[in-house]
Amino acid sequence: MAILMAMGYIFKQIGFFSDAFVRGGMKLCFYVLLSSSLFKNLYDSSLADLPVRLIVFALIFIFIDFGVGVLAARLLADNRKQKGVIIQGIFRSNFAYIGIPLASMMFTNSELVSATASRISLLSMFVIPAFNVLSVVSLVVFNDNKDGEKLITKTIRNIAKNPCIISIVLGIIVLLFRSTVPSAAFLIKDHLNPIYKVIGYFASMSTPLSLMLVGASLDFSHSVANIDKLSKIVLIKNLLYPALVLVIAYLFMDFDGPDYASLVSTFATSTAVASAVMASELDGDSDLASEIVIYTTLFSIFSLLIIIYGLKAAGCL
Repeated sequence: MAILMAMGYIFKQIGFFSDAFVRGGMKLCFYVLLSSSLFKNLYDSSLADLPVRLIVFALIFIFIDFGVGVLAARLLADNRKQKGVIIQGIFRSNFAYIGIPLASMMFTNSELVSATASRISLLSMFVIPAFNVLSVVSLVVFNDNKDGEKLITKTIRNIAKNPCIISIVLGIIVLLFRSTVPSAAFLIKDHLNPIYKVIGYFASMSTPLSLMLVGASLDFSHSVANIDKLSKIVLIKNLLYPALVLVIAYLFMDFDGPDYASLVSTFATSTAVASAVMASELDGDSDLASEIVIYTTLFSIFSLLIIIYGLKAAGCL
């Protein structure tokens, strides 16, 4: 992961990636490649594989993470504009661009890679909507946003139009159809193999390209104006809270390797780029929001190494 992100940053600096290419590439990843990956992973899985305990555990700790963000905002925010930014900075991970590709990269065994891809796709049905809904709450309630009603309506529309959500819904429809109709009646892999192969090609492109584009999007040119609160947010987001979640999972839950990989992707990845975009559009502190995205992404390279090494040493991965 670190190498791919570093390559993306270097390619941008030497002119291989232009700003327009990065913007277009991000759209390509979000609308086509990641969506293809989610659909294919769901298509290749079964509803019997639905990780109910993992989903419940993840959702509970996402809501707790939101509460941690609220507490941090009360302690760290200097003004109204920083409240929602700090809350999002702590709880909203870059699940789509980094988390989903990262999960399967933790293993070399093909069976574990396949199981993890299926697990993270099924988990995304619940994680992506939860992040979006809680982001609205953070910006409407805690930022005292006057356009809250419009924002809620817009977010519901955005969730409904989200390509990842659409691909997940389509994947679930296929799974439901396949469980009620004899499998021979509808198998893209067997009867529409060229389409299945194209979806597979897109899916395989999603991991390297999305990670390189995340690296290319990093911009360290402007000064850090909020170093004190930024360092605390990065520490909580990148290391302390993910470590707490994983320790609790290790002590009290009978999880396997794909479960731990999914939890790392959900809680230990950097703050979502979308949080900075939303902050700038909705009268939040856009400078702080951008700094949080940049530096949680930068330090996640090191924190993820520490966390993954710790899980491997404990026999979890």
